[in-house]
Amino acid sequence: MEISTRHLKAFLALAEKKNFTRAAEASFLSQPAFSMLIRSLEQSMGVRLFDRGTRRVELTPEGRAFELSAARLLTEFDGALAEIKDLAALRKGQVTIAALPSLSARHLPPVIAEFKLAHPQLELVLRDITADDCLDLVRRGRADIALTPAAESAEFDVEPAWPDSFFLVCPQDHALARKKRVQSVDLLGHTFIQQDRSSSIRQQVDAVMFPHRLKAAMEVSNMATAAGLVASGVGIAIVPAVAVFYFDRPNLVRIPLSDPAFTRDICIVRQKGRQDSIATAAFVALLKKRWTA
Repeated sequence: MEISTRHLKAFLALAEKKNFTRAAEASFLSQPAFSMLIRSLEQSMGVRLFDRGTRRVELTPEGRAFELSAARLLTEFDGALAEIKDLAALRKGQVTIAALPSLSARHLPPVIAEFKLAHPQLELVLRDITADDCLDLVRRGRADIALTPAAESAEFDVEPAWPDSFFLVCPQDHALARKKRVQSVDLLGHTFIQQDRSSSIRQQVDAVMFPHRLKAAMEVSNMATAAGLVASGVGIAIVPAVAVFYFDRPNLVRIPLSDPAFTRDICIVRQKGRQDSIATAAFVALLKKRWTA
């Protein structure tokens, strides 16, 4: 017979009360049922745990040796059960999110604020990094989810969450500023502020424009830097809708790009086959609700 927590609780009750009747009452059991628990525990362990006297019950040396271990096992079990209950009730837990800087700066903060207000005891960790680094954190189990453009992969489960389009951003006096929509061929011959090659934006621009290459005045890593350079007339930029807020300046205009290839999905990316924790699932549910509102 396997030893259960009922056996351990009965053992500790008898060790404390030193009387079968009082121990059975404290355990809310009949005396025959209680006695059977103690007997089955001793049979399972192959030793006598109690010396039974006419007036008192005392632990044997083996029983005394087991007493501390039984108490520790029950404490650890109760602690583990309480922790699982806290996790299930969203009173405890952590969600680590890897997300593009543009999402982290504008689109995630309201969702994070609402989630923390609803679940103040949960810990949220946000890593605002490039798309490749987002995927690497998920790959290594250092992030629960990534919010980034991603293609279907054997490594990841990819769930499209938010459609994203692209704009050309340029000064008001630029040659392309009066166009209603800009085609890919219109981009050739102009000078651009490009994101560096690790950027998901740059990777998509290069893929769409292949075999042509855009002329770059400068390459930068930070979108705010690109906005400053475009505003100063150093070059123009191709910017996804999720990041176009960086370019909200009086002297700049944004024009939709008409090529269907200049679209993408912001995705929720997980390790392949990995189930969300209860806390992560709650955050994802709120994220979807707010992003589709």
